[in-house]
Amino acid sequence: MMPILSDIGMLLFPRFCKVCGNKLNQSEEHICTSCLRRLPKTNYDPMALNPVMQHFVGIPAIQHATAWFFYSHGNAYSKLITLSKYNDKPEIGRYLGLLAAKELAGTGFFEGIDCLLPVPLSRQRKWKRGYNQSEWIARGISKTTGLPVSQGVLIRHKHNKTQTHFHFDDRWENVQGIFSVTNPKHLAGRHILLIDDVITTGATLMACADTLSHVLPDIRISVFALACARDE
Repeated sequence: MMPILSDIGMLLFPRFCKVCGNKLNQSEEHICTSCLRRLPKTNYDPMALNPVMQHFVGIPAIQHATAWFFYSHGNAYSKLITLSKYNDKPEIGRYLGLLAAKELAGTGFFEGIDCLLPVPLSRQRKWKRGYNQSEWIARGISKTTGLPVSQGVLIRHKHNKTQTHFHFDDRWENVQGIFSVTNPKHLAGRHILLIDDVITTGATLMACADTLSHVLPDIRISVFALACARDE
């Protein structure tokens, strides 16, 4: 009886791929199998000095860093980030985080990591948006790995301008002094995974890592983003 009801539901309320717009079948979620197969993955070795890791070579606390796929403004796959970030579809980020973690699980990337730490939004931005997209990505990773998500430990206490149209120097200046650690004991001596949606210059994640390592000299940090700019 349930499969029949499900089929009826699919007919009455069809779901469509967020990338190509084609109708999804019952086993697909947010993105069709064809588009998922063509996802422009970075194929970066998450344990090596890949282009994402090169952003953080000056921060001794950083252990590893990677991103799952390439982000290009206006590309069909950029819709996945835009929808999850600005269009009240955070469940897309959760789903992509889950899929990415499944692929990374066999690389050793999560070995030794104690908790997941989403890059925080300011209160003003989170109130306006209604959610933090990085928290939803972290939930997907947690679903796959079983690692706990830490929230409220790293906070963004200043509401800075959006980074979208800034160059690197301006981005770095824009994020200086905007983060703080509220409960250092919770992270002392731990290996945390910083999580964000997109890496362009890496300025925001660098500022997070710089703040954490300054307050907690014994912390170890790895970095994961769903996507990164192709021209890194």
